Amino acid sequence: MIDLINLYDIVLIKENRIEGTVVDISYISGRPKYVVESNAPSVEGGYGGKWKLFDCDENEIELIKTA
Repeated sequence: MIDLINLYDIVLIKENRIEGTVVDISYISGRPKYVVESNAPSVEGGYGGKWKLFDCDENEIELIKTA
């Protein structure tokens, strides 16, 4: 069972092992898409400035801590 992930929860992006905070959730064809902001500055990958953003599907992230 996949844990329910909400705004401001702390998650782990499985592919690159980056820890981040969920800053946006949208739904495309009924499936959640998450924008995760890295919790460390200047990590590899992602987009944006110092605090990189990553677009993730539900199966690409793992809940670490609820908000």
